[in-house]
Amino acid sequence: MVKHKILPIPHADVSEVLGLADTIHGYKSKVKISFLADELQMDIDDLGEAVDMAKLLGIVKASKGVVQLTLFGEALSLGNIDNKKKILREKIVTVEPFKTIISLLKKSGGKIERDVLLEELSKKFLIEDSRMFLKLIINWGNYTESFEYDSDDETFVLSSSLK
Repeated sequence: MVKHKILPIPHADVSEVLGLADTIHGYKSKVKISFLADELQMDIDDLGEAVDMAKLLGIVKASKGVVQLTLFGEALSLGNIDNKKKILREKIVTVEPFKTIISLLKKSGGKIERDVLLEELSKKFLIEDSRMFLKLIINWGNYTESFEYDSDDETFVLSSSLK
C-alpha cells in the first residue's frame, strides 16, 4: 500500500505571500499576526494560509503569534519584480510539490499533460481539491517562470530557464 502525504501547499497565491512579506517589511520585519489581520482586513484563517506558505518557502518564521521576515524574506521584499521572480524560482525548485512537478517535467522532455501530472502527483500526495491545487500551482509556476500551463492543450510546459 502506498503512503500518501497531505499536499504541503497552503491555499495562498503569490500576491498574498508577497503582499504579506512587503507588509511585514514595512513594520520593521516583525509584527503580531492579529495586528496584521486587522491591518490587512483579512480573516485570520486566510492570513494563516499566506503565513504558512511564506513559512514553507522560508520567507518568514512565526512563533507565539508573531511573524518575522527571515533574511531570505528581507531580500525578497527589497527586490524588484524580476529579482523576486528569480529568487522565488530558485527556492521553489526545492519545495514540494513544485520539486516533484519540475522533476516530472524534466523526465517527460519538458511537457506533460495535466491529467498525467495529477495522476503522478496523486501517487505521492493526497490532493483533496484538484481544481484548487491546479489553480495554485499554475499561479506559482507562472509567476516564478518555472513552468506554464497551456489551457488549449491542457499541458504543463517547463520553462527554458530550468531545462
